[in-house]
Amino acid sequence: MITLDVEELKELIREDYELIDANETISKLFPILEKLDRDKANAILVEEDGKIIGVVREKDLIRGSVLKNPHETRVKSLVVKTGKLDISELDPFKVARRFVEDSTPFVIVQTGKKFGVIYVNDFLRKLKLEFENVKVREVMNPDVITVRRFDTAAKALSVMRSHGIDRVVVVDENNKVIGILTGKDVIDRVISPRKRARMGDSSGEKEKTLSIMVESIMSSPVISVGRNDSVAEVIDLMVENRISSVVVTREGIPDGIVIKKDILEYYLKKQEKKDFGVQIMTSDITLDDFDREAIMDDVERFMKKFSEFLGESYLFVYIKRHKEHFRNLPLIHVRLKLSSEKGNFMVSGESWGVEYALHVALKKLEREVLKEKEILQDKRMVKRFYEEVFEY
Repeated sequence: MITLDVEELKELIREDYELIDANETISKLFPILEKLDRDKANAILVEEDGKIIGVVREKDLIRGSVLKNPHETRVKSLVVKTGKLDISELDPFKVARRFVEDSTPFVIVQTGKKFGVIYVNDFLRKLKLEFENVKVREVMNPDVITVRRFDTAAKALSVMRSHGIDRVVVVDENNKVIGILTGKDVIDRVISPRKRARMGDSSGEKEKTLSIMVESIMSSPVISVGRNDSVAEVIDLMVENRISSVVVTREGIPDGIVIKKDILEYYLKKQEKKDFGVQIMTSDITLDDFDREAIMDDVERFMKKFSEFLGESYLFVYIKRHKEHFRNLPLIHVRLKLSSEKGNFMVSGESWGVEYALHVALKKLEREVLKEKEILQDKRMVKRFYEEVFEY
């Protein structure tokens, strides 16, 4: 395995990032986001009282877009709190972990009293050689969430929210891939023009609403790959075309999807020496030590239960809090992604409170693993039957 040294990582640190004060209004974000260099990132660092407190990403404006007055709502309401790496503790695995845990397009590095950033595209370019012999099927998510070409943008956003994702693949009547729609597309092509129109900008397109058909605002044609292509080629496609995902197809039909986080998760998984590894990531929620310990107990119990069948495996746990509450418990969305020698599994579940939401998701994951186990057993039984028959 090729390992980046510290000096190579230091060369990736840049200081050409955008910065906004946490107490500025959301209306100040739009012109900054529109001028961002797409080769770098689609996020802005946020500071308060001279300290970096996190970032605001374009996709966070999906939440901000429903706010009534962007001239009064503060940037701090959309901040995603991120970790920081000190330049003295820089190594490729810590950088990759920060990308995965923070879900941001750059990692913040503290260099003395100053800050710099490492952009995800720069980091992936450096990692590319490690993926020359890794096939797409080893990193892809096989569960592709799709919508139909004539579905509305509102339905697409609802699907994204219910699955805890920020993009959907668009298919036609024959289930062939014809486009991809991201939350950013909806912001750029529906929400932002309407906001500009309400603020007096004559270029705003008042007629576009969330009832518009997906086909009208999706990105097309889709850049696709096959499951046996090299992940190194995928990295080239992502960087050269300024995209964050590629669709895996088989004769035009969706077979999987690869996002940058999938590649980084695979990289982290390969560093684990244990039979199984677990990583917990959160959004809009802070887990105390008791909650985190309880989650790890439940997850490790599940992993040990299926360790013999799954072989070497790695489970990523994503926990997101929604704004709804019931009896003082927040609505929690949990997404589980399990990478194993028997394949990749992805499920999600929602409930009131972290514990219940996790149990819902783990139950779904158990059903998927058992289903795969039964399928493999059936295949072995059929194979054994034919072997016995042809012996005579």
